[in-house]
Amino acid sequence: MKYAFLILPLLFSSLQATPPNVVIFLADDAGWGDYSQSGNAQVSTPNIDSIAKGGVSLDRFYVCPVCSPTRGEFLTGRYHPRGGVRGVSTGQERLDLSEKTIADAFKAAGYATGAFGKWHNGSQWPYHPMARGFDEYFGHTSGHWGEYFDAPLEENGRMIRTKGYIVDVCTDRALGFIEKNKDKPFVCYVPFTTPHSPWGSPAENWASSKSIN
Repeated sequence: MKYAFLILPLLFSSLQATPPNVVIFLADDAGWGDYSQSGNAQVSTPNIDSIAKGGVSLDRFYVCPVCSPTRGEFLTGRYHPRGGVRGVSTGQERLDLSEKTIADAFKAAGYATGAFGKWHNGSQWPYHPMARGFDEYFGHTSGHWGEYFDAPLEENGRMIRTKGYIVDVCTDRALGFIEKNKDKPFVCYVPFTTPHSPWGSPAENWASSKSIN
């Protein structure tokens, strides 16, 4: 199960003179009951909890239990079979080229569009995120990624070796995108790689988790 957080001003913001900026967080393989906001006493997730407390938490909302179909549904607003996403590998993760994504819609409306993290809806062009409405992409387009520290990641079609924890690296890139586009409307999609396996975390976070347990 995936768990998504959408930071978005009021839906009626189209009535305002200035278009709203949109930031989307998607946690990988996390369920509703995995957060302390939902009653899980084995973890502490104060930052995520603050989003739920300051916004809306949906406790009767269901998604597909595996990666690619859920992502395809989120990107299109349509059930995954309609977009041709049937699995997580061997091409079954690819979103049909006839489908339009939220990035396509925002881009057509004059928004800067960026994605930073795990894509998993097709790696080769024209299934690549930069062919599906995103101006910028940083992360990994495949499903499972075995390196969470100093990982090799893609930067707009070019592989580079990064330094640090993968979540921090992708978040910093997303922040850079936001800063660069702060004077115009933007949509920033941040599909995190965690808590999907290999369940790696910085030492200080691991120690904090052990103290809770």
